[in-house]
Amino acid sequence: MYDQILKEENYKQTMDETVVPYLEARKKVVYLTRDEGRKLYCACYTADEPVGVMVISHGFTESEEKYKETIYYFLKNNYHVYMHDHCGHGRSYRLVDDLSLVHVDSYSRYIKDLLAVAHLAQKEHPDRKLYLYAHSMGGGVGAAALAARPELFTKAILTSPMIRPITSGVPWPLAKGLSWLLCHLGRKASYVPGGHPFDGKETFEGSPSMNRERYDYYQQKRNTTEIYQMTSPSCAWVYGAAQLNQYLRTEAVKKIRTPILLFQSENDTFVVGTEQEIFVNRINREGHTSARLVKVAGTKHEIFNSSTKVLEGYWKEILTFLAQG
Repeated sequence: MYDQILKEENYKQTMDETVVPYLEARKKVVYLTRDEGRKLYCACYTADEPVGVMVISHGFTESEEKYKETIYYFLKNNYHVYMHDHCGHGRSYRLVDDLSLVHVDSYSRYIKDLLAVAHLAQKEHPDRKLYLYAHSMGGGVGAAALAARPELFTKAILTSPMIRPITSGVPWPLAKGLSWLLCHLGRKASYVPGGHPFDGKETFEGSPSMNRERYDYYQQKRNTTEIYQMTSPSCAWVYGAAQLNQYLRTEAVKKIRTPILLFQSENDTFVVGTEQEIFVNRINREGHTSARLVKVAGTKHEIFNSSTKVLEGYWKEILTFLAQG
């Protein structure tokens, strides 16, 4: 595995000349029809000698495009990969015209869309076990999907999952209450206070990434491609995040039956680490399955966009977990 991890030197060249051609040769795109004929983008990648199928659930303001390196590692280790863009992201359907605004009417929409992708993967590969890799917002959605369909996934990897978001200096009770109020005042599809359209002013130093080469590679695509320029949440998105947090803390932990490996970054400014710890402890206390939390030193929110040295340990943990049992 160590030989597979991309080095920082010539990172862009390696991605463009080795990784992307490898992926494109194994990729097909499908658009799943959702309610009212809306189209959900899903990329399906075929491994050469598959041992299982990995479903990937991305984070807030992200897309499948950001996960090329991650998909590459799963393929090289013999996992088919199915990955969609969540509603309001990338190439998938939107509920508003503003491409910068991440809006969803209910988090149940995210969960149902994820399960639709998983069912497609299961239908196309009925003889292979299904696994889940989910980051940040996608990790919270993925955890809820584990509760909704306890028998569907064999194992799940949650990396910096959003059990509860950090709300930019606003106390969580106030953020919940304000989002509820604004939704009830007819501003569900409006920017949260302080939110704004994409302006291209994001910097590496203020980003959730710890590796400039990896950050620059995707950011260049984001700066030049409008469908990747998601920036701020709607009031309904924040209100939905509050409802998701309540569900994960109470009901979901009682229903989950899938073994979980949860990665926590040391310096996360996007999601609350203590909420991840509570989530893991409650799952273990329920006794229906096991959850293990791994703290990754020296990392920010996007552990998968860390240095090559960090990624070596990160991927060793992932592949060992998948291979056990």
